Amino acid sequence: MDFSITREQKEFVEEVKRFGSTILNNKEDLDKFSYDLWMKIADFGLLSLVTEEKYGGLGESYLTAAMCIEALGYASRNNGLVFAINNHIWVAQNLINIYGSDILKEKYLEDMGSGKKIGCFALTEPDSGSDALSMASKVHEENDCYILTGTKMFISNGPIADIFMVVARNQEDPRKFSILVVEKDFIGVKTGNDIKKMGLNSCPTSEVVFDNVSIPKENILGTYGSGEPIMNAILEWERCYEFAPHVGAMQRIMEECCKYASSREQAGKKIIEYQAISHKIADMKVAVEMSKLMLYKIASLKDQRKNAFLEAAIFKLYVSENYVKICQDAIQIFGGYGYCEEYMIERELRDAIGSTIYSGTSEIQRNIICNMVNALIV
Repeated sequence: MDFSITREQKEFVEEVKRFGSTILNNKEDLDKFSYDLWMKIADFGLLSLVTEEKYGGLGESYLTAAMCIEALGYASRNNGLVFAINNHIWVAQNLINIYGSDILKEKYLEDMGSGKKIGCFALTEPDSGSDALSMASKVHEENDCYILTGTKMFISNGPIADIFMVVARNQEDPRKFSILVVEKDFIGVKTGNDIKKMGLNSCPTSEVVFDNVSIPKENILGTYGSGEPIMNAILEWERCYEFAPHVGAMQRIMEECCKYASSREQAGKKIIEYQAISHKIADMKVAVEMSKLMLYKIASLKDQRKNAFLEAAIFKLYVSENYVKICQDAIQIFGGYGYCEEYMIERELRDAIGSTIYSGTSEIQRNIICNMVNALIV
């Protein structure tokens, strides 16, 4: 597997880093979503990374996209906004790009790439999180449309979304699922207030209610009742690309720890000379490099149109748990300063903790990994 990076890819990554570090790090934007920043992100081209060129996209490879999203996580401390970007791209826009009809592509992709319309993915419900197969939302056919009823919970981008990718059971056959493209302006769509969280505050999150919403039959991914394999593919995209920026953030935090430990003195020595500190930084580097290798492997598989469900579960589990550990170790290295808001390390930890929950908890990832490995061996 060739992971060599072209000159064009390197230049693109450096452009992303410059953009992220100069535009996306204002402290006043860290706790609220900014439409102004969103439009700057769109103008830069990040929202159109992998969309087909005929729909206004850049048509980049998934490997290039992975590098760019990793670079964005490295350059920007606005982890919530980066999370909102990735929800829009990978579990909304990219789904239409891959699974949508020509009608849906014409209808939505250009506006989503230009930032005029924001997308999100609505799967989790008040009583079904990781157990997606127990969802209660239902859809049925009625004349020339589909009728959707149900409530979704903890939906990232919910309060700001114009387009929802909604998973629901078929009322006629509850064993089957459909994935519908629902506009916020459809009658019966209601979004709740932004849910206050301990981190990622610049990515608004809410409950979304669908009360007998009438949806045109063209607004479906795949065909009616064929949603389960697409839903699994969505989780694969989510577990890879929504965790790509965390790899960049881990790299950034490690570098900050190196700089601080090389300047901070205790008992006449730089603290990086103490093994207790140097081993923490060494472990950070190991985690970053292993995460990069897995990210690039998955991106390469997606460029080959291959399945990467197991690899995505491994990547999600490894990155999320090491992201939290790196933030915890960074606080230990910075000591009292790390516990203070000024140095922003405590903010990084609050943002990181959610990564072990969203896209399926660590416990669920371990279940997936074990079941898939067992199926291959036994």
